[in-house]
Amino acid sequence: MDQSEPTPLRFPSSTLFPVIVTALLVDETSAVDKHMPILRYKYWNMVDVPVNEANGELPKKVEEEFFGTFESPIKGELKEWNVTIGSEISDPNFVFARILEPCTHSVQYAGLCALCGAKVDEVDYTEFSNQDRAPIAMSHDSTGLKVSFDEAQRMEKSSSSQLLKNRKLILVVDLDQTVIHAAVDPTIEKWQSDPSNPNYEAVKDVQSFVLLEEGYGPGKVPVQTHTRYYVKLRPGLKEFFEQIHNLYEMHVYTMATRAYAVAIAKIIDPEGKYFGDRILSRDESGSMAQKSLKRLFPVSTAMVAIIDDRGDVWKWSPNLIKVVPYSFFVGIGDINSSFLPQQNLTPPPDSVSIEAVVKDDAKVEELPVDADGKVEEPKEDTETPPIHIEYQAAEEEGVDSEELLAIQSFERSQLIESQKHESPLAKQQELIEQEEEKEEQKEHTPEEETPVSNGTSDSNGTLEHKPYHRKLLHDDDTELVNLNHALTSVHDEYYKEYDKLVSKKGADTLTEQDLPDIGVIMPRMKRRVFHDCVILFSGVLPLGVALDQADIVQWVRSFGAIVVAELIDTVTHVIAVKNGTAKVRRAFERPDVKVVHLKWLYECIAHWKRVPEENFYLERPEGSDMPIPEDERAKKAAVNDDNVEDIDTDSFVLSLNDGKIDWNEINKELDEFMNSSDEEDSNEDEDSNDDNDSDDDDDDEDDDDDDDDDDDDDDDDDDEDEDEDEDEEEEEQQTASRAGKTIAGKTISSKRPPDEQDGSKKRAFSDEDSDESSKRRKQTHDLEQNGNAGNNSNDDDDDDDDDEFAAELEKDLL
Repeated sequence: MDQSEPTPLRFPSSTLFPVIVTALLVDETSAVDKHMPILRYKYWNMVDVPVNEANGELPKKVEEEFFGTFESPIKGELKEWNVTIGSEISDPNFVFARILEPCTHSVQYAGLCALCGAKVDEVDYTEFSNQDRAPIAMSHDSTGLKVSFDEAQRMEKSSSSQLLKNRKLILVVDLDQTVIHAAVDPTIEKWQSDPSNPNYEAVKDVQSFVLLEEGYGPGKVPVQTHTRYYVKLRPGLKEFFEQIHNLYEMHVYTMATRAYAVAIAKIIDPEGKYFGDRILSRDESGSMAQKSLKRLFPVSTAMVAIIDDRGDVWKWSPNLIKVVPYSFFVGIGDINSSFLPQQNLTPPPDSVSIEAVVKDDAKVEELPVDADGKVEEPKEDTETPPIHIEYQAAEEEGVDSEELLAIQSFERSQLIESQKHESPLAKQQELIEQEEEKEEQKEHTPEEETPVSNGTSDSNGTLEHKPYHRKLLHDDDTELVNLNHALTSVHDEYYKEYDKLVSKKGADTLTEQDLPDIGVIMPRMKRRVFHDCVILFSGVLPLGVALDQADIVQWVRSFGAIVVAELIDTVTHVIAVKNGTAKVRRAFERPDVKVVHLKWLYECIAHWKRVPEENFYLERPEGSDMPIPEDERAKKAAVNDDNVEDIDTDSFVLSLNDGKIDWNEINKELDEFMNSSDEEDSNEDEDSNDDNDSDDDDDDEDDDDDDDDDDDDDDDDDDEDEDEDEDEEEEEQQTASRAGKTIAGKTISSKRPPDEQDGSKKRAFSDEDSDESSKRRKQTHDLEQNGNAGNNSNDDDDDDDDDEFAAELEKDLL
């Protein structure tokens, strides 16, 4: 029998409070039998009073006094009364007596007390339940072993003492996409039996097992089906377990079914050396949408670390080490994903995969801008999937829903059947083979010839098919190496602190509250990585997803980063996978901001340290292979003027290299522009101000006048151009000239006094609804008018200054 504290007695929750004790029927130290009366009391309740409704009397209630008797729900010795006759009790949680029992049934198994063998699964009229005394399921399996909180505390204390003695911690291990990857595609078995297949080396060690599961036939009718699962172990798993086993006591915690979890455990731990029977599946987890350490360790989690590819299901616990998902079978994902909440996917660390994700997924946080700075954003799907609503409800309630479980099971069954019959791996292999064939044709077939099938002709003209060598599956994952290093560091840091406490207080005097806490140690270690980083993502986050809900945002925040939504002054890093987004372009103008590839982020997280950015800089927008040096960024930022209209610098710079720029013509037109009189500029500024103050009708008229002027200029040009060849040559010169004037206009406007800058800017933006090309044509037209006016000016000093400025401008442009 267990030797525990006396059991407290309280009034049932159905009691009408307040109550007043009228008699104590048993003395202290007396023996008490189950259902024996031990106390009497009185209480009050409202009752109906008979009335004569025929005479129009209304129904009414009056308060009456009642008497009751409390019968003991347990057997034992009455140790203490906490009330006397006349005591009033109004709190249902008040303990009015304590009885010392022979057995408190603190450990229960399958409806029986594991200590005394008494039946404990009955609830009698006293509303007392023995099952409520052992609510904590300490077992990892489904055998139904439960204990009381006191017993759980005693057991965990004993377990902690043993762990400290062996200098170990506890590691909770997820299965799918953390240490293994599973699929049901029958293509895998075909590749395993074909050594000539390019994927043979990658799949030859894939193991398999068969489960009899409940699927669904036509009309969602449940049917029994046999499913063969193919399991790929994450590279280095055996070595990882062997090393971590010496530092951690390992437990499996998966949201897959128990049958699946046990089958996987037999593959990754065939001798039961690492996990034993410490396996917790979704069948025993007690939650539909979340994992909780309290399910395994209800008293203390101070010595527990977690490894999982999902952070959201743990609510980003401070004890969590999120790992990069293991996706060996390309495109398959988590085969048990229907049992988990929907996820905002984090792009994989591989650069090629990242770009593929961003390219294929239309819904990204920021799309590349075109030459005119316009972005066509896709329409967002704002409708929340019904199953996601179910997950939210289940999470709030904290209990399983039979309806949701049926939905999950059906979705998983559909996914399994889809993989079986559609063979997605075979289809993807076929696609990359077709791509290889196209590349071969491009290399050996002249552009003017029609492409033919992949192959070569022998001396007799017979077409010989060339074998394909490109493989779909790659077995080069190194995550467990990094994970091993991280877990070893956490273990070392924990016992470093523990040894300090022992030397200070002594091991015998330490309590559970004194012990170091992994939930404090690990976040402190991780925050060192990005402790001074302010990060902006560009082209990475899905559209419509709040910043706080994005998986990758939570991940980097756990490593100490501050994540913002806009390019503010404090931003230190812009993380992207392409250099064409608007945020990235603006970031390149900031010498203090480092624009790096997303892969840099993963490298830092994988190694738990800040790796140098030099090898991860994004290419400059012009397409250079080298990262933009700091001094060049500073120079570029210094020239930038926010008050001047942006131009397509990329196109202009490229035009400088094609040899078609006539610098004499540019210098000539620049001189004409610089010689324009201040009086004419002032008049044009006043006209522009008047235009801006007018109503929409006046704006339209002004636009029409500008169009007429343009038409007149075109007519004059047609009269002057008589020869067709001269027309083409002049057109090329005008194109180059206008490009030069656009640059000149931008630079010159930055040199003007503020009042003239405003006037020039107003002319350039007089029509807010026009597109970029219209603005530039209008700006060129205005510049030409200023240039013509300038021909009438004869200021020699101004001419000398203008010549010097033109030479300086030409030097800068070159």
